[in-house]
Amino acid sequence: MNTITYLIPDMSCGHCKARIEEYVNHLPGIHSAIVYIDTKILTVTYHENETTNEEIIKAVEDAGYTAKQQ
Repeated sequence: MNTITYLIPDMSCGHCKARIEEYVNHLPGIHSAIVYIDTKILTVTYHENETTNEEIIKAVEDAGYTAKQQ
């Protein structure tokens, strides 16, 4: 399993957190996706053979936000 972090600069509230987590957690191979509102950081633990960095970023974009890999 890999763990990766992303900055979500345009996130600002609990609704944003819930939406991003929902979209990312629905990807195959995701063990956990946790958003920290105070730091605007998304931490994702995933199986690298089941999903990719690009798919995670796309899920965040589909949720309506921008993800920048840390």
